[in-house]
Amino acid sequence: MAAVPTLGSALRYYLQQHKLSERDRAHLKRWLNEVDDPVWGQLAADTRKYDQLPTFVEGPYSVFISSALRARRFAEGEVVSPALQRKRRQQREQQERSDLLTLANEMEGVVRHYQACRRAHHQQRVPSPSGVPLPPLPHELETKQALEWLERDAHRIRQLAERVSAAEPDWGEGPIPVHVSRQSGGKGKRKQSRGLGVFMQKMVNCMYHCCGKPRFDVVAKMTNIAFPDADVVVENVRSACRPTTRTARRKRCTQP
Repeated sequence: MAAVPTLGSALRYYLQQHKLSERDRAHLKRWLNEVDDPVWGQLAADTRKYDQLPTFVEGPYSVFISSALRARRFAEGEVVSPALQRKRRQQREQQERSDLLTLANEMEGVVRHYQACRRAHHQQRVPSPSGVPLPPLPHELETKQALEWLERDAHRIRQLAERVSAAEPDWGEGPIPVHVSRQSGGKGKRKQSRGLGVFMQKMVNCMYHCCGKPRFDVVAKMTNIAFPDADVVVENVRSACRPTTRTARRKRCTQP
């Protein structure tokens, strides 16, 4: 029976398997120092109880980790509008689908080409004097198995191409509008405050998707891990998520 994944094992998996920047690695290593906090187990239990993650997602911890990494990168100078992010993601998905379908076509082409060559060869083959079909040669059996594998794998790749758009959803989009200032980032605390606000807004949206609640306490902890000098508390997260326009405030008031 497979062991139940923990936050620690998920973080170590990311550190070993994913191509990460040095900032990403430092982020995950700081998180590893905090894995004993019971808040992570409680969050995972709430997420499983809420039961809204798609079936292809490999556990709640992978969602928290990938979302925190993306949110930190977004907040740290790779800040672009959500619309541009969606456009870039769609372009990547389209290219990945195209590459996968090209690969599947090439694999199926190999099978068709070999089968055509074999048909031509059999037409030229001298028939058995007894009239009994000659048994296949050993290498022919191996070739047949290899071709069957190619056909199966090509089919699997086509199915994978259909799921590409669902492979990495943006859990940072949700009921909390992510406000990215049109002004330059500024200096010192002003620049940091702008990035922290974006990170907190995206992670609160992630919490809504995963467990149906904002979990300001967890987001505050995640923020302090992602940004070691942040020193934010629950009220900072709550404040960052308050509507900033009259229209947004009215909309929030009418929500159940």
